Amino acid sequence: MIYKRKHNKYMIRNRILIVYLLFISISILTGCCINQTVNETELTYGDDLINLVEETMKQEPREENEIQITKAEIVASFEDETKQIVLANIYQMGFIPEEGRFISSSGAMFPVEIQYEIDDKKLVNPLVIYPLDGSEFSSSLKKMSRNNIKWYKQLMESQNSYHRIYNDMIQKLKKEIVENNLDGYIHTKDEIPNYTEDVIFLEELKNEPKSNIGIVKEEAYFRAKNQIGKVNWPHYEGILFNEATGIVVESIFDEFPK
Repeated sequence: MIYKRKHNKYMIRNRILIVYLLFISISILTGCCINQTVNETELTYGDDLINLVEETMKQEPREENEIQITKAEIVASFEDETKQIVLANIYQMGFIPEEGRFISSSGAMFPVEIQYEIDDKKLVNPLVIYPLDGSEFSSSLKKMSRNNIKWYKQLMESQNSYHRIYNDMIQKLKKEIVENNLDGYIHTKDEIPNYTEDVIFLEELKNEPKSNIGIVKEEAYFRAKNQIGKVNWPHYEGILFNEATGIVVESIFDEFPK
């Protein structure tokens, strides 16, 4: 009987020790990942916050008649002491109007951290932080995302988003055209100045965003096609017609579907 009572006491001690060790292990693992949990603001990232970020990141035109388009996608927004932190992907494109079409003058896609001061429930005095370039880009992006894997992946997606965001940028360009009463820059595909005769319509080009049609002169197309195997990069100039808006942008193509 005495032996049995000792045996039970040791078993209880061992169980307590095991539970304690498990608790310590969980605490250590949680401690390693504690910076992944941030008090994220309960927002759906509506138009007000998006508009604020776009206004913060807005660029001045580099040329007198250039139209600069900025689009922001909010990844996260949370309070950090006395500041509101916003993580976002920023997309920027510049367009120069010329004879009924646009020339693409600039473009950039990058993630940012914006630190706003909170003043009477308003976000003011933004400080914009960019990730580092080159080999330090990834590590600086992890720091920016507070080691939150989901945020990191979303911020990294800015680097390969051209096809996904292009149509949205053109929609924003159309809005600028309408608001500024810029006439002669919205067309049907059969009535584009200088592209009404002797042209080829190239639909569903693999290297171009969906819902855009390449329109090229027959002569330019076949001249480039005859160079296949003779030059390093056979290509031809033309225009990219956006079906949803009727906007045309000068482009260079290197596909030969016909």
